[in-house]
Amino acid sequence: MQKVNMTSLRFFLTAVLFAAEIFLIGCRAVSSSLPLPNHTQADDLFTQFIEKNLGTDWYGIYIQEGKVGYLKSTTRLERGPNNTSYTIQLSGTIHIPSQAETDEMKIHMVAVFSAQPPYSMIRYSDRIIHKDDISETKIIRTSKGYQARVTQGKETHTRMIGSLDYSLKDYAAVQIWITQNPKVGTKINYPYLNLETLTLEKNTSRIIATHEALIAGVKTSYYDVVTTDFDGLEVQEEFGADGKPYRIVIGGLFECRLEPQSLATHMDISIGLFVKNTVPINQPLGDSEKVTLLKLLIDKKSGALLKDAPGQSVTHDQVNDFFIVTLNSTGGYQAIATDEEIEKNLAETTHILINHPKIIGLTHKAVGDAKTPTEAVNRLVKFVYQYIEDDYTANPLTLLDIIAKKKGDCSEHAKLFTAMARSLGVPCRTVGGLVYLGDEFQEFGLHAWNEVVIDGVWVPVDPTWGQTSADATHIRFPVEISKEWQVMAAIPKMKLKVLHVEHKK
Repeated sequence: MQKVNMTSLRFFLTAVLFAAEIFLIGCRAVSSSLPLPNHTQADDLFTQFIEKNLGTDWYGIYIQEGKVGYLKSTTRLERGPNNTSYTIQLSGTIHIPSQAETDEMKIHMVAVFSAQPPYSMIRYSDRIIHKDDISETKIIRTSKGYQARVTQGKETHTRMIGSLDYSLKDYAAVQIWITQNPKVGTKINYPYLNLETLTLEKNTSRIIATHEALIAGVKTSYYDVVTTDFDGLEVQEEFGADGKPYRIVIGGLFECRLEPQSLATHMDISIGLFVKNTVPINQPLGDSEKVTLLKLLIDKKSGALLKDAPGQSVTHDQVNDFFIVTLNSTGGYQAIATDEEIEKNLAETTHILINHPKIIGLTHKAVGDAKTPTEAVNRLVKFVYQYIEDDYTANPLTLLDIIAKKKGDCSEHAKLFTAMARSLGVPCRTVGGLVYLGDEFQEFGLHAWNEVVIDGVWVPVDPTWGQTSADATHIRFPVEISKEWQVMAAIPKMKLKVLHVEHKK
């Protein structure tokens, strides 16, 4: 079967939305190396800091130096008949390049906090619009605690969260910390609101460097901060001495820059942004579905980022200082699933609705009378392969949109398969990497597929291509999202050379 390059929208949307959330849902607990004054004085200083930062800032969004969108960040004080509140609003436009066209995604996020101590959150909303698809999460404070309303497609589901210790002081704590001139090496730990699970997770931010620069004739100090989130993602940020974020870099690939409005909103779109993110090889491989063993020499920088994975081994030739990736569809490295991995990859989230009647109905239809987990997984692979029509410009936004439209690329195949497998009680995750695109192109390109746990071991499957055992041309990136994006950032300069290939006899 001839493969074509996938845009793999999952990579793009995840990064952009994470960058946006940095501005809005930091949920940062007050933790400082400097003593704070008493509560009254602290509240006065906090109010002064917030009111000093009222107004609007603009940020350009870049990928590999190509601008793909912009964000508008506004903080304002609102006086109402019953209360006074601070509103933080983020809105933006993201241009999504694909093979056939460039379309737009609109994002709108808003958080409202009481303007009186303890500055608790009143409501939060996060809305994404892509074509005619809508994904929205609203968190509202009620007399019984916080309530979440999650909208996918035309359906809205309500869920009680309970108490959330989430305030404007939490949100602004890192910025306030920066204004106190923290030393290099100091750090703070704080909870982060995970919108997938609607729970608080632990993040860490640390100062790695301080700098002084002359900007418009004014001597200015700024701080390099690295934030590590609950999922291991590292984000590099630059803050001015006043706590304003200047620049955010995610995985060395995605970047937000503070810019004047005229510059931020000036777009320079490259249609081939993702299409050209491919890596050529030195010889054709033939029918990739028949490849059972493949050895590739990979450049030092990229090879050092890759890890052993199901059916994939990475070795370092220390004499010649290069790496070899060995891919094996019938054996090779086995990855034992840990208890933590199993629990995480069985969970329902706001985007993976494993208990939704539509998912359950589709899964029962797909699996039928399967007697074993292996048989059930194989039937799911074939079902998803046939259910979703390949369309590299459709890009449905939510799981329910995928079910309704029955169109998408590798990301949609993988997302639907993840939900259906988990609904059966089979641990499943979406993974990303490179796959051989066929002899016509003689290149590897971005792709997404799945791994499931069978008999305690992670097994790769590819529902986009109907493969119950992924062929040996799948180069899997690390599952840690930060390292995954580091490999993606290396793709334009990546070098691959075929050393050995074997096919089914």
